[in-house]
Amino acid sequence: MLTADLVRVRDDGKTLTPRYLKLSGKGYDRMIARAGDLLELFGAHAGLRRSELDEAIADLVGDGTDHMLTKGLTKLLSDRAEFETASAIPPETIREAVFRHAAIHHPLVEGGDKIHKSRGEVLELAAGELGVSAEEIADNLYGDLTANQRLTRFKPLTAEGLLARYNAALAQSILLRATELRIAVTGNSPAKHRQLFRYLKFHRLMHRVQRTATGHELVVDGPASLLTSTSRYGLQMAIFLPALLLCEDWELEAEVLWGPERSARTFRLSSEAGLRSHYKERGVYVTEEQEAFERGFKKLDSGWTCSRRARVIDLGGRDVLVPDLSFSHEDGRKALLEIVGYWRRGWLESKTRLLAEHGPPNLILAVSDRLCGDEDA
Repeated sequence: MLTADLVRVRDDGKTLTPRYLKLSGKGYDRMIARAGDLLELFGAHAGLRRSELDEAIADLVGDGTDHMLTKGLTKLLSDRAEFETASAIPPETIREAVFRHAAIHHPLVEGGDKIHKSRGEVLELAAGELGVSAEEIADNLYGDLTANQRLTRFKPLTAEGLLARYNAALAQSILLRATELRIAVTGNSPAKHRQLFRYLKFHRLMHRVQRTATGHELVVDGPASLLTSTSRYGLQMAIFLPALLLCEDWELEAEVLWGPERSARTFRLSSEAGLRSHYKERGVYVTEEQEAFERGFKKLDSGWTCSRRARVIDLGGRDVLVPDLSFSHEDGRKALLEIVGYWRRGWLESKTRLLAEHGPPNLILAVSDRLCGDEDA
């Protein structure tokens, strides 16, 4: 995800327009080359320190005019990388041994003499105590500092994919600050609609759905509408966007609190923008909580079986219900389970009233205290 200082956007005081990269035409070859250079740097620095990678990137940026774009691409690549402390012995253990020997032989002198020890000799003493080489001691003395952590894993992608991911990230970064999303999805197959509803549930977003003549209209509460857990919820909303990009015909309008002053702005996006999703068409996603519940439930040997094949239930044209699980008992009874994600008291009360009026009578709602977005609810 791009940080606020890396989001290239035009702000006219009313609307926000991201400065998307043009993925064809003039300048495209230069951008592809820059993306390729960055990918090559990350690949070439496997196993090396983060500071060495940062220096190589700084050299690549140089005095170029596209430094903000390069920094943005670098941030996206860093999100795909894992840096770890590579020392077999915890650096704090190494420091304890080195500092103890240094204190015993203080003061240390350059090169050492018959009376005083040198830095190298102290490292040798610590190495002998810990059973490693002096080179390993010197190399990992501060190996747990961020700059000294080593690149251990990197998820590769193509230069074209990186540029497409950048465009999507510009829009996602704006949605981090949204108070509300209004989405119209039309002209898509029922399977596409079900998949979209499943993604909404997977990301635990508070939403309302209304059926229209050509599809569905969705209202999604944004992170700025919550009093607690706004950072986590905002991230969930941002990473939901690629799921919307899988649909074929849609429009989005978001109310956003922008800048240090949190000034009201409007952000609009549609399928015509040509943003690409890096999500794959996978059908049903399930949360870790649901998977844990299913594992535990199957161990009960209760006479009930559970299935993820619950149908989409229309709630009087004012919303839809996509139960997480359906249950069947050997005596013929049936039940449904809906695992609620993030919620506010007013939203939950409205949801339960609608379910009482139009929902199935055999529905169980599972509501988590931890996912409450109100300070006192």
